[in-house]
Order: sequence, then C-alpha cells, then structure tokens
Amino acid sequence: MSRRLYVLLCSTWLAVPVTASAQNLSPEQLARIRLDEKEALKKIDDAHGGKKPSEMSSAERRQVIEEQRAAVQEVKEKHGVSEKDYARQTARMGPKQNAEVAAAEKELEAKQKAAAAAETRPEEIIPVEVRDEFIDPDKPEAPPAESEPGLVDVPVTEEGGVPVEELDTAQVGSNTPTESPSP
Repeated sequence: MSRRLYVLLCSTWLAVPVTASAQNLSPEQLARIRLDEKEALKKIDDAHGGKKPSEMSSAERRQVIEEQRAAVQEVKEKHGVSEKDYARQTARMGPKQNAEVAAAEKELEAKQKAAAAAETRPEEIIPVEVRDEFIDPDKPEAPPAESEPGLVDVPVTEEGGVPVEELDTAQVGSNTPTESPSP
C-alpha cells in the first residue's frame, strides 16, 4: 500500500467521527446562543459609548469589530459550538425553525426578566406587635376601659385636621399641640 493511500484512508477514518458529531442544535440552544451574543455585543456597544459606526474613526471601527468577533467566538465556545456548525445550522433553517427559535428566544427573555425582577424585589417586612402580657384563653376578656371624661373624639378632615382655635378647652388634651404648624 502506498503512503498516499495510507494517509488518505487514515484521514477519512478520522474525519468521519468529526462530521457525525456535528449535531443539530435545538431551538432552545440556538436561542440561548443568540441571547448571549446580544448581551456580549451590547456590553461592547456600551463600552464604546453607543456610537454609530459613522461617528467613529476607522481605527475605532476596526477595534470594535475585533472586539465583537472575539465576544461572539467566546459565546460559541462557551456553548460548545463551532462557528462553522452554527453557520450551517442557521443557513439550513426554514421559516418554521426560525419561528421556533424566535419563540424560544422570547420565552428565555421572559424567564430572565422574571428572574431579575425576583432578585431585585426586596423581601416584604411584616410588622409584628410584641406584647408583654399573657392572655389566658380560659378567662373571659375584660371590658375595655372607658376613655377619660372630658375628652371627645373629634373628626379630622383630609386637609390636616381641625384647627386648634376651633377646639374647646375641654377637648384639648395634654398631648395636643397648642400652636398650629406653619406651612
């Protein structure tokens, strides 16, 4: 067997598992990759002040393009997908598969927003009244104490209550301010 034939057989033997391992990506995986790409590109755009390419010099544009390529490549490496497989998969997709990926992408965005909202929402603090008394459930409750004689409940309006001048001296208690607050 010649050396060329041997090399050809070995290379085809090694190449077959590689092509067989290029699996089809599910719509959820494609949606995750697209969302991660969008996040990475948004970070780069924010880092450069959100400028349009027409507002940048050629050196700045070149730098932004290189950063974007590196970010997209990192995302695909993170998901274990080669650029070539991803391009093949997206090129072969029809309208039905594109719609499935778009639906999965919207679903993932909704989940991310819900998770972010749950993280930022503070826990609700419920006030608890602590009493130093023990209430025996076997004893009947005592009648409520009567209010002090001479004190009368005065209805308060929404504008801030009844002016002090209109109150009778019998209605003014020890805790009632005698001067009206100045606005």
